[in-house]
Amino acid sequence: MGKAVAVSFEGDVVKVVQASLKGKSVSVDKVETVALGEFEEYLRKQKAGEFIVACDFKESYQDVISIPLVKEQYLKRIIETEIKKATSLDNFLFIYTVIGEKALESRKTMEVFYYAVRKEAVREIVERFYENGKSVKALYPAVFPAASLFDSQIPGEVHMGVYSSGKSRTAFFTKKGAIYFIRSYESYEPGYSDFDAQNINMTISFCFQNIRINPAAVFLMGTLSEASQSSALSTVPLACLGNTGHIRCSMETFNEFILPIASFSALKSSNIIGPEFNRLYVLKNYIKYAAVVFMALAILCGGFASYEAKLAADRKDQISSTATARAATEKVFAEYSARTEKINQYRPIVEFLNKPAPDIHKLLVLFAEIEMGDLKLDTINALLKEDQSLTVFLAGNVLSGTYTAMQDALDHMIAQLSEKGKIELKSKEIDLKEKKFTIEISYKTTE
Repeated sequence: MGKAVAVSFEGDVVKVVQASLKGKSVSVDKVETVALGEFEEYLRKQKAGEFIVACDFKESYQDVISIPLVKEQYLKRIIETEIKKATSLDNFLFIYTVIGEKALESRKTMEVFYYAVRKEAVREIVERFYENGKSVKALYPAVFPAASLFDSQIPGEVHMGVYSSGKSRTAFFTKKGAIYFIRSYESYEPGYSDFDAQNINMTISFCFQNIRINPAAVFLMGTLSEASQSSALSTVPLACLGNTGHIRCSMETFNEFILPIASFSALKSSNIIGPEFNRLYVLKNYIKYAAVVFMALAILCGGFASYEAKLAADRKDQISSTATARAATEKVFAEYSARTEKINQYRPIVEFLNKPAPDIHKLLVLFAEIEMGDLKLDTINALLKEDQSLTVFLAGNVLSGTYTAMQDALDHMIAQLSEKGKIELKSKEIDLKEKKFTIEISYKTTE
């Protein structure tokens, strides 16, 4: 289970949530509210090194634009060009959501919602963290975490959500799960009031007249869903957003810290910090701490040099002692080599004497035990092989008169040999005219 920390800048306070994450499940461990002026000191004391951040930018640009159908690799560049045309911004960061396709003047176009802010506004937020030795994993415009939480619970085509951030209120429309419209306004009441009801009705009326969408319901989020101070009604059904099943905390905590809690589940595509912006600040921190590391290394190197000088003197004495010992060792080694050479002269004889000898006695006993019948052995020659087996050549006379009788007598003898010992027949020959026979067998004498 991973640990994570999310913060939300809301007016003059910063709300902090520490949670345990497992898959899509979020278990809230600790919540805090820190005054905006004390946040830097709070960061310096924090053990966590990485933060998820949500905030409502004071100046932002958002709209729905129609662009030609293009491949994915060209989409971001075209959207960036359209934002420059619409806002005259030059140095900015943006995120976008593809809503869907739309027919415009007999040709298909793609509807895209974009949200853009100046890079300087992003830099001001992330520098609070980097200057205190912390890093920002993701920076979400607060409406996107709120919308992801809002849309995960409410089915339907178009809905409206309203949440509070300090004195500011943000109303937004979602269409097919994507943000379609955002409007912010100021309120001086902590809870939902008649002023909020009027602004909601005005927003609904504006969206219906200009972009032809009308919400099926309005959902109050966070602290706005608590006790209402208004007797006015909106023009569409009004409801309060409840806690989701995957977030484990009390309803009071959920309402009070809804934006940082929702940041744990926000879509990664709504992170407005680009990779190059993040790398810039990582590099800045590396350079900042490189000087400290360099000074520490310089001190360590100075101490190491003094230590090495002392070691050099000690090693000089060791070398002198080693040289004397080496001369004595070389004398002993020369004597050892001479004796080894003398011993090696006798090694072949010793190895021969230690080699296992074939047990030829057993072979002779074997021949004495078999019945020779009409066969008479004249000679037995044995040849020792490398695997300690014997190749045996037998030669003799046959007393029988016929070839069949000769053959039977020879086969009978070979069969007896095979039964009594490890005999393998290699070849046999019979000279009928001379009544002689020769046999070649292999006999394994050792195990």
